[in-house]
Amino acid sequence: MPISADAMDGLYAAVQWNPEGARTLLAILREYPAWVKYKDDAYGPLGLILFGVAPRKRIGDGISIPIKPRPFPEDQFASCKVFGDEWKQRGFTKEELADCIQKILSELNEA
Repeated sequence: MPISADAMDGLYAAVQWNPEGARTLLAILREYPAWVKYKDDAYGPLGLILFGVAPRKRIGDGISIPIKPRPFPEDQFASCKVFGDEWKQRGFTKEELADCIQKILSELNEA
């Protein structure tokens, strides 16, 4: 089952807000998918993007610096919660999630 439009809105907002966190999650999903668990938390693996990896700015090939993030848009947390609910219900696979993150990063020219 594909990710719903509401959940995709939350995923897109999180990736756009913190591309470095999204790249980290993508690397884990591709290299160590067993590390990504179906835990009972509000946002599922989006928590890593939102809270686990500090936003950074790329300044060169393989070089980034930490930045002070702008606040995550409050109105997007509801979509992130929908994502988390679908994640807990296993509404999509880890591979599908990785593919979606890769696509969003490519669209944002952040891949």
